[in-house]
Amino acid sequence: MKKFALATATALTLAMGANVAFAQTSQAPMTLAAGEVTKAKESTSDTWITTKVKADLLTEKGIPGSDIKVETNKGVVSLSSTVAISDAQKETAVAITKKIKGVKAVSADGLLAGGAVKADNIDKAKEGTSDTWITTKVKADLVTEKGIPGTDIKVETNNGVVSLSSTVAITEAQKTTAVNIAKKIKGVKSVSAAGLHAE
Repeated sequence: MKKFALATATALTLAMGANVAFAQTSQAPMTLAAGEVTKAKESTSDTWITTKVKADLLTEKGIPGSDIKVETNKGVVSLSSTVAISDAQKETAVAITKKIKGVKAVSADGLLAGGAVKADNIDKAKEGTSDTWITTKVKADLVTEKGIPGTDIKVETNNGVVSLSSTVAITEAQKTTAVNIAKKIKGVKSVSAAGLHAE
């Protein structure tokens, strides 16, 4: 029994020694790698892809971006709509989606093709100032901005007034950046950042 205990203790000591040695030699590279992993994860997560696709569809002229629903599951994007769109609009929506980093495949079965093309000017005016459009555009710009936790910031818009909130603490500089990004968006009347928990 003593021999077994001694052997176990020796093995544990050796294993711990190896771990300490490993930690010491790889600490700096691991820190760097963690930052890279976060960036890579952020730019290809399903949430990021959905937000980016939605934003690109909204800002594309000639397609009813606000009427297209976007869902992403493990890089596979599903597009659907409650309104009929033309075949050309469907093709454009699929092409835009395929260009986004991290998109593995696109399913457009849910897009109701065959509808008449809406008047461009009406669509642009509606899309450029609707609360849904503003919310999506602000969220997309926050998610793609480096140095701020865009995925942790909640965006709500009511009559052009944007409210930003977060469940995680952010720095004053990040808070200022988020507010400035929101203010730049077309149709935003004012920005409330009372819900952003600054450190």
